Amino acid sequence: QDITERKRIEHDLQYLVQVDPLTRVFSRRHFMAMTERELANAARYASSLSALMLDIDHFKKVNDTYGHQVGDQVLKQLGRLFSGVLREVDIVGRYGGEEFAVVLPKTGLDQAIEISERLRQAVAASPLPLAHGLPLTVTVSIGVTELRDSAENIDALLARADKALYDAKHLGRNRVCVRQPGEHMGCQD
Repeated sequence: QDITERKRIEHDLQYLVQVDPLTRVFSRRHFMAMTERELANAARYASSLSALMLDIDHFKKVNDTYGHQVGDQVLKQLGRLFSGVLREVDIVGRYGGEEFAVVLPKTGLDQAIEISERLRQAVAASPLPLAHGLPLTVTVSIGVTELRDSAENIDALLARADKALYDAKHLGRNRVCVRQPGEHMGCQD
């Protein structure tokens, strides 16, 4: 019996579970599974690893002003920008709504800050053409942290990156902020 069609359907279903259909980045669940594996590798081989939390600034206002279809276009564009700025080994997940998480394997804090800044600038420099009116420019805020303790889990790492993201939003948005255990935060715009 030919099982080609059944295998294709299974493959399609697996893809739908692993990838966010709108942005084409990993779903939160698959992102967490992938990052746990990467975190274990970093601990095992004593390699560096950094994490980012990224949020689209004033996204609710975009949806309220231009409608959810334009909001969806902004999310799709951000998904495309990830693939243009990040490396193939980097792991990107849609964490929820307009919030994204990124894990950068074999990447120290300084390099993670540079990558974050390139990503922030790429978003700001990529206005979305609208059917009517001027193109829409959006910005992002990014929180960055680095794995410092091999016993740390992904939840703790992302929570610290999320605090840095909150710092970036609190200080005016469209900036990159850093948080490390026992250290003060630092931001750049």
